[in-house]
Amino acid sequence: MLVMTLSASAQVAAPIEVVNSAIAAMNDLGRQVVLGKLKTSLDRMYPQWKDRLSRRMGGDAALEKQFDDALAEMMKQGTSMVSFKSYGFPRVYEVFPGKKVEVVDGKEVETLINTKWMLLIPTEVRYRVMQKQEIIIIESKGFQVAIADKDKLHWTFIDGAGLTVQDLRSLFISLPKDMELPQIQRRTVPKEELLQK
Repeated sequence: MLVMTLSASAQVAAPIEVVNSAIAAMNDLGRQVVLGKLKTSLDRMYPQWKDRLSRRMGGDAALEKQFDDALAEMMKQGTSMVSFKSYGFPRVYEVFPGKKVEVVDGKEVETLINTKWMLLIPTEVRYRVMQKQEIIIIESKGFQVAIADKDKLHWTFIDGAGLTVQDLRSLFISLPKDMELPQIQRRTVPKEELLQK
């Protein structure tokens, strides 16, 4: 079965196995982070993006320290992540140009191909926050960018928070010119809604 998605410049077909694999890997990442294993997101970060962040921060140790500091600040403020899941359907792109050699009529022919899948997977993350002796739930709807070689499906990720189209285009030059990223939204979940579940 093929899943068809329409990108801004062309239609892209992704086998349902590819989409399911990316969603499963992203949900597993979310489970690890909810369990307090924030460094899992660093371990599973898209390597070129991780290298870029590391250079901006002044090295791998500085990047790891930022993760540690963020976790310590959350704990100090009484904030904890209570859920992290995908919802809806991802946007699918083929990226990272490469070449493939095929034999056509007995002759080797080079064909340009895209070697990686890139999916923008919508996410819903909920945080428990202590505020004035009261617990509130903050819901953040965002996305994760999942990237894998087409022949391996070993998924790595880029968090969509603060990400721009230009950031992605600097990594994947073949993205559509009029590409748009999913909106990021935050809200306090009303108590009535929490009681209904």
